[in-house]
Amino acid sequence: MPSTNRRILLVIPISAVVIVGLIAFKLNRRYEEPPAVAVGNVRPAPVFKLYDEHSQIVRLERYISRKKLLIVFFNGSQGPEHSELLAQLRDSFAQIHAAGGQILAISESRPSQNRYGAKLEHRTTAAPDDEIRFPFPLLSDIATSDVAAPVHREYGAFDETTSQPREGVFVVDRAGLIQHAHLGPDRLGTTADWVHELEQVR
Repeated sequence: MPSTNRRILLVIPISAVVIVGLIAFKLNRRYEEPPAVAVGNVRPAPVFKLYDEHSQIVRLERYISRKKLLIVFFNGSQGPEHSELLAQLRDSFAQIHAAGGQILAISESRPSQNRYGAKLEHRTTAAPDDEIRFPFPLLSDIATSDVAAPVHREYGAFDETTSQPREGVFVVDRAGLIQHAHLGPDRLGTTADWVHELEQVR
């Protein structure tokens, strides 16, 4: 019995020292501050449901929480095979993919136009094996009965003065927030910019 009492007497001061130590640690611990975010420049990416070049519906929600996104608005008036922006994205696809990015390319072109461009980008006498395809979906922002390019408008990739869509690149994190926005023609940025931004976002 005396032995048990001695053990209890030893445990009490040791426990007190441990508790005091934990309190001191918590009071003096410096938590790493999260990087400052310019709230005014960050907003949720407007959701959409668009047809791809195979006339299959693609929903933005499918990618949220799973992928970092590069949402690209390109000029499809001459067909995707003539878009310099899409050519840059295709040529840099490996770097964008390595940065964890998924490209969703959007234009006013119809699925049939995008399907032609995706399957036969260069219509020449070359053999079919030499044809270049786009390794990402081409989505159609088709006008409704009263609104032209509705998704372009929601993202701000539409010039209300000229009533024409604008090219734009939006970097969206896994939480579905637009972290970076680039609008052409003057502030579209470069592939290196977009890859760097994808690497920085979560």
